Amino acid sequence: MTEKKYFKGKRSAASLLIQGFLILLFVFAVIFFLRSLMNYNKVMEEAKQREQKIERLTDEIEQLEYLIDAPLDEDFKIRIAREKLGMCFPDEMIFYADK
Repeated sequence: MTEKKYFKGKRSAASLLIQGFLILLFVFAVIFFLRSLMNYNKVMEEAKQREQKIERLTDEIEQLEYLIDAPLDEDFKIRIAREKLGMCFPDEMIFYADK
C-alpha cells in the first residue's frame, strides 16, 4: 500500500526530463515537417515554371526549324519582309488598330 501512495502524487526528475525531451522532440518534428513542406511546394513551383519555359522554347525551336526548312521562294521572302522587317508594298493600304 505504501508503494501506491508514493507513485500517485510524486514524479521523479527523470520522468519530467523524459517528458520534456519528448515534447521538444515533437515540436522539432512539427517544425521540420512544416519547413520540408514549404520547401517541397517551392521546388514544385519552380519545376512547373521550368516546364512552361521548356514548352515555350520548344515551340520557338519548332518555328525556327520551320523557317530554316522553308524554301527560299518569293512568298517566303515577302512573308519575312512583312513579319521581321515591317515592310510592305508601295501600293498597299495599311490600317492600324489600337489594342
